[in-house]
Amino acid sequence: MGDLARRDVLSWLGKGALGAAVLGAAGPPAFAAGGMVALRGATLIDGTGRAPVRDATVVLAGDRILAAGRHRDVPRGVRVVDVAGKYVIPGLWDLHTHATYFENTVAPLHVVQGVTGIREMWGLPETHDTRRRIESGEVLGPRMVIASAIVDGPGAIWPGADIVRTPSEARAAVHRAKDGGADFVKVYSFLSPECYAAIASEARRLRIPFAGHVPARVPVQDALSQHTHEHLYNLFTSTSDNADELYARLRSLPDDPADPNWWGRQSGRIERAAVATHSPSRASSLFAAMAERGTWQSPTLFVERNMSRSPESIVNDPVALERMRYVPVDLRAQWQAIMSGRPARTPEEVAELVRFGDARMRLLRSMHEAGVGVVAGTDAGFAYVFPGFSLHDELALLVRAGLPPMAALRAATSEAARCLGLDHETGTVTPGKQADLVVLDADPLANITNVSRVHAVVSRAVTSDRPIGRGCSRRSRPPRGNPSRHRRRRWGAACIEWRH
Repeated sequence: MGDLARRDVLSWLGKGALGAAVLGAAGPPAFAAGGMVALRGATLIDGTGRAPVRDATVVLAGDRILAAGRHRDVPRGVRVVDVAGKYVIPGLWDLHTHATYFENTVAPLHVVQGVTGIREMWGLPETHDTRRRIESGEVLGPRMVIASAIVDGPGAIWPGADIVRTPSEARAAVHRAKDGGADFVKVYSFLSPECYAAIASEARRLRIPFAGHVPARVPVQDALSQHTHEHLYNLFTSTSDNADELYARLRSLPDDPADPNWWGRQSGRIERAAVATHSPSRASSLFAAMAERGTWQSPTLFVERNMSRSPESIVNDPVALERMRYVPVDLRAQWQAIMSGRPARTPEEVAELVRFGDARMRLLRSMHEAGVGVVAGTDAGFAYVFPGFSLHDELALLVRAGLPPMAALRAATSEAARCLGLDHETGTVTPGKQADLVVLDADPLANITNVSRVHAVVSRAVTSDRPIGRGCSRRSRPPRGNPSRHRRRRWGAACIEWRH
C-alpha cells in the first residue's frame, strides 16, 4: 500500500466512531504488505449481543479487524469482497477439546468448520508442539489454550493421569503443571476432598487457574473457586434435599480392585437418583453463588447426550459414518476401542439416561437465567465427538435447553473469550480484535443450526497454502476430498476458507 493510500485510510478512519475505536484500541494500524480486505454487504452479528447490522462492511488489516459497521465507501487500496446476503459472526470457540495433536487433520478440521479457537483439556507435549507450529504458520489450526495433564486420585480411569494421594502430592502436581507450560490445571473426578482443597489453595498461590470435573466427593458449593465446571457433574447431588447424606455415602464407598470403574459407576447412579430429591431452593442459592463468584459452566451437552445411547447406535449412526471419513486412522482406532469396551444398553437404560439428560438441560436453563456464565464445549476428539462439527451440534442443544440463539452464539464467541480472559483479543467482530470470523449462508439467530452453513472462514495470518491432507503422514491423512472441499484464497496476511 502506497503512502497516499495509507493517508486515505487514516483519513477515512478518522471520520467516524469506528475509526476512533480502532485507533484508540490499537494505535495506528499496521497495514499488511499484501494489503487490506473489506467484506461488504453481509449482515453483521458481532457477538456483543447488540442487534445485527444489515449491509455491513468489515475491514481487515493483517490479523486485525480495522473497522466493522455501516460503511459503504472504503478507501482505495482496499480489496472489496462482496458477501451480500451472507451473515458474518465471530470465529467460534470450543472450550472442551482433545486430540488436536493430530495436526494435519484435527487441527484444520476445526478451522474449516468455523472453530478458530479451542481449549485443549489434556496438555501433552505433542499438544504444545502443535500450538507452536500453528502459531508459526507451519500448520493451519485454531488458537489454543492448553490444560495440564489430568490431575486425579486413585481409581483414575485414564492412563497417563497425574495421580495424587495426599495434599502434598496435589500441591506438587500444581507446580508440575505450571512448570510444564500449562495455561491451567485440569482436575478430575476421583480426587479426594483433601487433595482437591490443596490444589485450589496452591493454584491460587501460584496464580494459575484450575478447571475440569468437580470431583464426585466434592459438593459443587465447595468448588466455586474452580474456573469452569465441565459436564454438569454433581449438580443434582449438590442440590438434593439429602445432599449431606449422599456425600457421606460417596465418601464411604471403597475401591474395588477387581473393577476399576466400579466406584465411578456408583457415583453416577447416585447422581441420577438425586433428581428425585432435587431442591429448587438449594439450586437457586448455588446458582446465585456461582454467578457472584464468576464460576463458569461448560455443559458439554452433545457428548453426554451421545454417550447416553447404546454403543451400536452411535457407531452405526449415518451422520457419524459420514463424518468418520475425516478422522485420522489412529484416532479412529482409539474411538473404536472405547466403544468396544462399553456394554450394550437396554431400551429402558437408554430411556432413563435420556430423561436424566433432559433434567440436566432444564437445570442448565435455570443456571443461565440465574446469571451463571455458560460456555460452549464439546469434548471434541473423544469417541464419536467430531472436531468442528460437534460445536454446531452443541449450540443446537444449548438452544434446545432454553438459551436464546444469541446467548448460545455468544457462549461460543464473546462469553468464551471472556471466560478465558481473552476478550480484549477475540470473541467479537469489533475494531482492534483478531481477524477471526465466519461467513454463513443463513441467519443463525433465525435458526441456530445455520452455524453449520459455513460459506467462509477467516483466521489469522497464514503462511502455508497447503490444503488439508497434503503432506500428512499416512496415519493422519484424511481420505480424498477434504471436509469442506475448500480452496484457500490469500488476502494479504489474512486467509479465507471457501466452502462449495
